[in-house]
Amino acid sequence: MILELDIGNTRLKWRHKSSAGEEITAEGTCKDIEEFRAGQLKEQPSLFRFCSVRDQSITEDLLTWSQTHWALTPQVANVRRECAGVRINYQDVSRLGVDRWLAMLEAYRRASGPCAIIDSGTAFTLDVIARDGLHRGGFILPGLSMMQNSLTANTRIRLSKEAKAESTALGNSTDEAVLNGSLASLVALIEKQIVELAKDSADFKLYFSGGDAALLAEMINFDKFQIVTGLVLDGLALACPQFADDKK
Repeated sequence: MILELDIGNTRLKWRHKSSAGEEITAEGTCKDIEEFRAGQLKEQPSLFRFCSVRDQSITEDLLTWSQTHWALTPQVANVRRECAGVRINYQDVSRLGVDRWLAMLEAYRRASGPCAIIDSGTAFTLDVIARDGLHRGGFILPGLSMMQNSLTANTRIRLSKEAKAESTALGNSTDEAVLNGSLASLVALIEKQIVELAKDSADFKLYFSGGDAALLAEMINFDKFQIVTGLVLDGLALACPQFADDKK
């Protein structure tokens, strides 16, 4: 059994795969590392690989636990300048989030060409990969909830509990003005990038992931997109292959 783990900003995502790495046999989420350890570290895997955007101490703790209890050294994903055909243009590649990087690796593998990856969760990220695998760059913004929470936390604005973003039209109430405004800002950014991408590559692929993926995809004036899951965990297999000879 292969154990894969994505330690994100707000939750952990895990899954079990067959030893051949072809079939997902179980998957789920946890709120913290203690819950994960209690539920998913009972059965020893043949391979354990993970990524983390949290404090380095969590990575070190998992490494120590696995080595002590299983005599198994996990594979930890770290951003590399070149991997699986993707080339990173950051001057300091360590400043690129490993979750964004893994998602890019898998998206480029699926697209086999130019693509854009939009992840809309706690944060909103948009990354663009050229046909030759060059990461052209990206954006990081607050996600929809974080945008709205920043207003309620720093102003006297209060939103109704039942309020939710459903339109990019001008708002006729404070709820609509805040919710529609935050949604409209992300939709406008996405549509601008679609126009720019189409100038260079009419056949580019657009991938949405994250909790607000369906909402954002519904709002854009573009119908050639895919809503996907598991990009980060799928990218782990590219960054941390089962066999050393597969690592490129």
